[in-house]
Parts: sequence; structure tokens; C-alpha cells
Amino acid sequence: MFPGIKADRVGYETLNGHIVDVLEKADNRHSDEENFFKQVDKIVQLFETMQTRHTTMVVGPTGAGKSVVINSLAKALKLETGGPTVIHTINPKMITNHELYGVLDPESRDWTDGLLSKTFKEMNTDLPPGKVERRWILYDGDVDAVWVENMNSVMDDNKILTLANGDRIRLLKHCAMLFEVFDLQYASPATISRCGMVFVDAKNLGYAPFYERWVKQKTLKYGEQIGENLRELYSKYVYQCIERVFEGNTGEELVEPLKMITPRTNLNCVKQLCDLIDSMMPEPDQNPNDEFDKMDKFFIFCLMWSIGSCLLDEEREKFNNFVVGLAQQVLPQNSLYDNYFDIKKMAFQKWDDLVPSYVPPANKKFSQILVPTVDTFKYAWMLKQFINLKKPALFCGESGTAKTVTVISAFKDLDQDKYMSLNVNFSSRTSSMDFQNIIEENIDKRTFKQYGPKVSGKKMIIFIDDMNMPKIDTYGTQQPLALALFLIGRLQLYQRGGDLELREIVDTQFVGCISPTGSGGNRVDPRVISLFGAFNITAPSQESTTKIYNSILLAHT
Repeated sequence: MFPGIKADRVGYETLNGHIVDVLEKADNRHSDEENFFKQVDKIVQLFETMQTRHTTMVVGPTGAGKSVVINSLAKALKLETGGPTVIHTINPKMITNHELYGVLDPESRDWTDGLLSKTFKEMNTDLPPGKVERRWILYDGDVDAVWVENMNSVMDDNKILTLANGDRIRLLKHCAMLFEVFDLQYASPATISRCGMVFVDAKNLGYAPFYERWVKQKTLKYGEQIGENLRELYSKYVYQCIERVFEGNTGEELVEPLKMITPRTNLNCVKQLCDLIDSMMPEPDQNPNDEFDKMDKFFIFCLMWSIGSCLLDEEREKFNNFVVGLAQQVLPQNSLYDNYFDIKKMAFQKWDDLVPSYVPPANKKFSQILVPTVDTFKYAWMLKQFINLKKPALFCGESGTAKTVTVISAFKDLDQDKYMSLNVNFSSRTSSMDFQNIIEENIDKRTFKQYGPKVSGKKMIIFIDDMNMPKIDTYGTQQPLALALFLIGRLQLYQRGGDLELREIVDTQFVGCISPTGSGGNRVDPRVISLFGAFNITAPSQESTTKIYNSILLAHT
């Protein structure tokens, strides 16, 4: 038993067993037994900490497995006690302090509940006799010295939340508070000293378990041969490419790591690799080629546009040469970035050969003319792959690289009977309320607490342009992006005002554009970036620029 814990509490052995069961049922058991049991141990650490502290912070970088630790513990405790664990999730930085805690009108003395005060009241009610239930409130967002200071009286031994209207709400024994945060840069010592701390290191989990779980799913769908090929290709390419990009390890010597246009983690890159393969693989009964099992070149193409998709233009050549050296087989003479892989022919062909010819538009302004080039075509193709897969996509590039034009033109090529788009332009003055109002104006109620696009039967693609433009507050948070993190990550949205109900958003996808940090754009929270499949849109080459103006002038003259 844990020291200092009553005998009716969960013991090490039973909890370990239930945690292993939970991870195995979720197919999260991986072959590296040492790292797997590090995860089990981390979940036990969280449980231990929560026995001695009613407020616990789970801290770690994006992709470290914070959510996995929290959710696995909740499921394991349900197996042990038979009672569910209800988790109420809030991102406290996506709304203002008044909307969080509530506000008292100074003239009429009318009290308006905030999201946190309402949730806190509802969860801190007595359980019916004989009912076993745990209730956790999870703060999934940045911690700063303003909103969290109001929680100090709850986090210390008083366990009481005092509101501006005089209400005093006690945190009951079956309730607890959890923080899921990237770092504690802006948290005060007064806050940290009141909480239990569990640090989740990204190195403990890594990207291998995600890939392993994905391969198991592919094996069930396509057969053992495809699964075996995917494991062999992983051994041959993925680890070495990740090491080259993130650590500068070429296998023979250490060199400078390759630079990316926006910060990414190795797990983000591997996840994007799996998504891109998913988007291109045919159905099992529709194999277009007898040689489909020979997947090396197909895998290399997806590798270039996942692990190498965000590399700066000058770094792409280094990565290209490294992959060609690893492959040790016949590949195109020019850069792999300039070649498309045809899954039907199981062969590479130049992107140039796929670009449609320029057709002069009728009665359009000069600024609205779009000449298809290799760059616009291939990035539009990538976007369509992610739209078909129902995954968010992000394009990052300097001003003038045609990010917005490429995305909007790709939308026009979609089936208009199935898709509709909503363009949202962020600026330095955009607030989370502005962002939410735009979304709510374009969705309607479907069923109980479920909302979707106004046109039934269509999917809405929300295009957020200039995502990194909103103003950064004193504590390093962009409020609209805090809302985007909650919305895109969970496909849920809290009503602002009224009943503050939690709404489920359906038939909605997201596409974003950002500028690199330092070129007019702010640094974007890595947790937001990790939600997207990301691509660096490079500046057009001299050949592309010449083609654009030649096509327009030739058509005119």
C-alpha cells in the first residue's frame, strides 16, 4: 500500500494491473517494455500525488503524453472502484476573467455566473447515498499570475472558492483539480507550493508507440505483409531521418540540426507521415498495382512531405541528399521534393507534368488572376489529401508566397455539393469572442447540444488566415489561439453567456496559415501547431515567376 494512505485505497499491484489493462485495451501497449512501464509508473505517480494533494499539475511539452496519463488513470480507477471519473475540461485562457469567475454588476448588484464558478458549483454537490463517483476539473491551458491567483484559497488547506458575490464553495472529498500545462514560466511560487507536481518527459514516450499502434491498425485492414513492410521501412528510414533533422546525427558524425520554419516535435512529424500514407493508400480490395507491397518509394515520398515538410528551402537539399543516401536504390535525379508519387503506377513523376495549363479568365481583375505553378499545385494537392482525411492542415510561409491564394483556389476545386468554406482573418485586435461569434453565426443546432454547418449535408472548412497575428498578452498567450486549441483539439465549444452549455461541433474541419516568427508574425503555441499537418510554402523559384508572367502576357498578346 502507499505510505500514509488508508487500507481501502487502491494498492500498487491492483492499480498497476488496471493501468496495464486500460493501455492494452486502447492499443497503447508497445514493444519497448522499459518505456511502457515508465508510462505505467508515471500514471501511478499521478495517483499517488492526488492522494496527498487535491490540486495537481501535470507538466510537460506537447506530445509527452499528459492527456494519456490523466485519461488512463481515470479509466483505471473506474475498473478498480466501479464508479466513473467525470472530467470537466476548461481552457481558462480562452475567455476573460469575468467570463471565467463571473461578474457582479456594480449598479444593479445582479450576479452573472462564469464558466468556472458554474462548473465548480455543479461538481461540488453531494453524491447520492451509495454512489461512487470521482469528479475532476481539468484546466487545460496556460497558467499565469492573474487567473490562477484567485484559486489559491481553493488550492490550500481551506479548499474554498470565494466569489465576488460572497458565495463560498467548498471542494468536496470526491472532487479534485488538475492542471495540464506546457510549462510554469508565469506561475508564482505561491501557486506552485500549493500543488502536487508530476512532470511528463517527452523522451519517455516518444513517437514509436504511436507508429506501432498505427501499424497494428494497418495490419488488421491490409494484412500481415503490409504491416511487416511498414515496420521494416520504419526501421530503415524513420529513426535515422528524425535523428538527422532534430539532433544533427548523420550516422557518422554530428552536424547542425536542420532548421524548420515553425517549431515541431518528432511525434508531430511521425503523425503527419501516418496521415499522409492513410490519405494515399487505396482500399484493400482496390489495389491498383500488383507491386503495391513494394512500398519503398511510396514511403519515401510521404517521408519527404512529413518529416521534411517544414524544413527551410536551403535545408531541403540536405535532407533530400540524406534520404537518397539511406535509400540506396534508383530514385529521380532531381530533388525528391520536385516529384509526385503515382500510387497507380507505383512510380515517381515530375510535379511539372501534372500542372494544368493556364486558361485566361474572363472579366477578372489582374489581382485575381491565378496562374497554376508547380508550387501552387502541389500544396493544393497536399491540402486536398488532408481535407479528404478530415484532418487539420497548416501552411507556413513568408508574405508573398501565395499561401492564402493557394488555399482558396483549392477550396474552389472541391465538390461544392459536399463542402462549404468559412474564411476567418485574424488581426492584432482579434479576440476569442470575435472568433467564436464568427463560428456561431455559421452553425446551427442539429440535435441536443450538437451543432454543425447551416447547410445540412455539407462539411464546413474553417480557414483561419494569419493565425499568429493576435496580440500576445502579458503572460505569453494569444487568447483566440487558446480558444482554437480547445475547439480544434476537442471539437467542442462552450456557450458564451446564457447557460454556458458545452456544445459539440460536427462536420467541421480547419485549415490555417501563419507567417514565420520574426517576419511580422508572433510565435504560436506549439500545442496549437501540433494539432495540424504542417507545410512550409517556399518562395516561388525564378522559373515559376517567369512562367506566371509569361503565361499572362502570352494569353493577352
